[in-house]
Amino acid sequence: MSSIVPWGPQAHCPDVVIVQKKTALERYATELKTEPARSFLLKDGQTDDSLRRAHDLHRKTVDSLLDRMNDRGLSYSLYTLDDFTEHTQAGGGLGYFNMSNQQGIQSHLRLVICVGGDGTLLRTSHYVGGSMQIVGLNSVPQHSVGHLCALTPSDLDDPLDQILSGRTKPHRVRRLQARTTSGQQLPYALNDIFFGHQHPASASRYTLTIEGPQRRSEKQVSSGLWLATPAGSTAAIHSYGLGTLDAGAEQFLLAVREPYAHGSHHPQLTSCILDGNTESVTLFSRMRHGIVCVDGPVTACVLGFGEALEVSLPEEGRIALFLN
Repeated sequence: MSSIVPWGPQAHCPDVVIVQKKTALERYATELKTEPARSFLLKDGQTDDSLRRAHDLHRKTVDSLLDRMNDRGLSYSLYTLDDFTEHTQAGGGLGYFNMSNQQGIQSHLRLVICVGGDGTLLRTSHYVGGSMQIVGLNSVPQHSVGHLCALTPSDLDDPLDQILSGRTKPHRVRRLQARTTSGQQLPYALNDIFFGHQHPASASRYTLTIEGPQRRSEKQVSSGLWLATPAGSTAAIHSYGLGTLDAGAEQFLLAVREPYAHGSHHPQLTSCILDGNTESVTLFSRMRHGIVCVDGPVTACVLGFGEALEVSLPEEGRIALFLN
């Protein structure tokens, strides 16, 4: 981890902040020493060698990026997402970027480069806001999804120079803001939010209310629901047939998973495109063990019976994101 801490009131800002993923080989190194793990990999069509190749390709991409920083005389700090978590737990001052914490990651060139895939970029985006800009470098395109990543190892020099010089401009992309009535802190969602029961085999019970010029509300039982940003309209929610929004759009999407109809009750609010300027969503939990996941399973909180989640697409939640 870099000794330069690019956040907080005493931040010593480098020119660029670089956040890299941990590879599968790094995460599973201990487990791979056991015979059951090796047996599982073989059954899954993988070997230690395949993980090693992906790891080496990732390291090669990181080293190539750092060489380019050095060639251009730029300073940088290099982190993993685990480093952010450790700093936060140790009282290091880095928290999710939102209206109550406007600092987030900082750098002189207002740039954060995420080396990995979409997962690395999404989790890093939780710490980025204000005038900062973020770009993804898909380190191993053969193995990782990089739909939101504008850079690849095979096409790096010119696009990177365009970004560093300011000749390429980022998209100003809206993010979802989620607030719980119990005051739990959640980051802005760049991709999507899932709400449902903690156990996937249990029914999700809640009251869905769409606030706006035409207020609509109904009790629902389902397998949970998705709320997605314009940038996230090509992710999980895309399978519900709502189409794809332009990344800079001012709408957001709602899709209910497997809505339960019984008797004369047939849920109506199951698939919607909502106006981010005039509409928001409130979810009243009728479950003891509800869960809210922001941009995947890692960032999550529990929503118990009687608690509510308020979701909107505010203008102040925009992030400067470089896209293809």
